[in-house]
Amino acid sequence: MFNIFAGVKDKRFIKHGTILLILGFLAYYLYCITVGEQVNLLTTILPAETGWAIPDITNILTYGSLASVVLVFIANTLFMKTDTKKLMVGAAVIAAVCFAGMGYSSTAASFGVFFVTFFVLRVIIVVLQHGTNLMCNNWWGANRGKALGICTIGAPVASATFVGMATAGQGAGLKFAGIYYIIAACVVVLAVLIGAFFKSTPEQLGLHVDGADAALSAGREEHGNMKISEVLKMGDSWLVIISFGIFTFGTTMITAFFVTHMITAGVSASYYLPALSAGAIIGIPLSYLLGVVDDKWGTPKASAVMGLLYIVGFIAMYLTQGNNMGLIALAAVGYAGITGACPNLNPSINTYVYGRKNFLSATRVVMALQMVIAAFANSYMGYFVAAGKS
Repeated sequence: MFNIFAGVKDKRFIKHGTILLILGFLAYYLYCITVGEQVNLLTTILPAETGWAIPDITNILTYGSLASVVLVFIANTLFMKTDTKKLMVGAAVIAAVCFAGMGYSSTAASFGVFFVTFFVLRVIIVVLQHGTNLMCNNWWGANRGKALGICTIGAPVASATFVGMATAGQGAGLKFAGIYYIIAACVVVLAVLIGAFFKSTPEQLGLHVDGADAALSAGREEHGNMKISEVLKMGDSWLVIISFGIFTFGTTMITAFFVTHMITAGVSASYYLPALSAGAIIGIPLSYLLGVVDDKWGTPKASAVMGLLYIVGFIAMYLTQGNNMGLIALAAVGYAGITGACPNLNPSINTYVYGRKNFLSATRVVMALQMVIAAFANSYMGYFVAAGKS
């Protein structure tokens, strides 16, 4: 039940599948720090060095999030017509340039450079996210939830490590620019790895879904052509759009502003940093376990469990004042569930509702509309933080 390669006899599938899961993990790590974790730096270190206002910084993320709605539709349409790897390598290279540009902007005190590079980064990063989702959908059927659960572990690992590493770098004398130049170099390495090893379908290597033999994999359906109007007419579509739109809104808020909120609530760094790390570490097994629940009992039940974790996390954060370890611990558990589950279950629910055949046709519509809801999360929190509340 827990082994994604259980029963797979073809060692080539295990080898290439493992490599792809690692690449998916790295892509989600990068996605998470782009849309969430780095905001902890952009609202603390960057304003301290440049004097730029927090709402001006976070508004760019909102603009980029809205623009990425269009790119989600375009990217998933292009995935239907061209090789996923080419798009992902191009997106990774652009992301690397943008990280370097953001770092440079702080030394040049150029808000214009920062605006452009941060905006483009937020838009282009969805290509890596959705390319990873598609890869999991194409390579795994019965074990789709586990595959997504492994790749999306990148999100809680980013939460557990990114802020701490950046803080350590700052303590070692690095400024904002130095931190971002290092990130850019790492993203270049990721682009090279994707170019060398990524395969969007097992058939490109003469393999079959889930590592099955040719007989079991025969008759596999190709990408469907579900029309936009057909997607929008389905009642389940609006349930998915609204529910996961709200979930993504909440995920964006808690990952981007956890540290900022704790500071505003009077929590000492010696309390909230371990809680942040602990919550993220708990999110690592939770991501995979909810993938197991997804495969065995269905995505709706796994999503209901995630919803309970959201409630626990946000209520605990709202009530936290000062170094109340009990509430901070509950907030960390909720944080774990949010960061560990939402990136996993969001694409999986699309396969559950529309089937693998229509995954791309539906995803380009459903997830684009979810992003409209989630796009305002950073500005929403940014204004509260600027007012001394969160």
